[in-house]
Amino acid sequence: MRIRAIDSLINSHFLDKNQEGSTNYLFRDLKNRKRIEDVDELLEQLDKNDIGACVISIMEDKYAPWVSKAHTQHPRKILPAMIVDPRKNLKEIQKVVHYYETYGVRCLRIPPFRYMLPPTDRVYWPFYVKACELNIAVSMNAGMPGPRNPGWVQNPLYYDEVAFHFPELRLIMTHCGQPWTDEALSTIVHWDNVFMSCCAVAPKYWPKQFIDFINTRGKEKMMFGTEYPTITWGRAREELASLNLRENVQSLFFNDNAKRAYDWDADIS
Repeated sequence: MRIRAIDSLINSHFLDKNQEGSTNYLFRDLKNRKRIEDVDELLEQLDKNDIGACVISIMEDKYAPWVSKAHTQHPRKILPAMIVDPRKNLKEIQKVVHYYETYGVRCLRIPPFRYMLPPTDRVYWPFYVKACELNIAVSMNAGMPGPRNPGWVQNPLYYDEVAFHFPELRLIMTHCGQPWTDEALSTIVHWDNVFMSCCAVAPKYWPKQFIDFINTRGKEKMMFGTEYPTITWGRAREELASLNLRENVQSLFFNDNAKRAYDWDADIS
């Protein structure tokens, strides 16, 4: 029997008719993803894959009303996150507060490759502070980006310093950290407040030390995720089944760790 899961990151691009973009060279079947327009349809598709709840990243302002409405209807099933552009300074901080109060956002998504600034750059500092004040998580890409931007800004070692300065911050690395797998896992071990959403990389491509870490020292830090429409839910569940995760870590990996990282009483039934 499969453990019910929380998808720790999906993107609101599932609302688009055309889901092709800058990662097509990696995921050639993106054009075949079906548009999901109705929240009940989304929950039904998740349920078919034994996924009871999800975190949805608002990738553009136009998606905010849909995600907010879905959260209002199903607050323990759908948790809103938002993309943040730290270069906009105070206006973006004010937007964070507005989205927190109006749309129920409980996570800031910050992909460093977009801004060509590593996570230690001072431009991010106000957003870390605001996240601590609001008691919400910060989720940041770690590893070589899918879009063809320089990837050095997403070396997981940068998060080591962030965690040092902000021990109250729940910091979630995403995208598995490749090719810097050892650096990612070492940083997660180093700090109590650093997690990993294992999304955007199909499980069959995870290196052995990554899987071993889920089964051992990282059992309370690693979280199931897809970044759908990047990775389909069916593929993720099928490939994970072949990895033979230990029975005693499956509930942690598939749902318990996400509840702690997002401080969310999710309903996975």
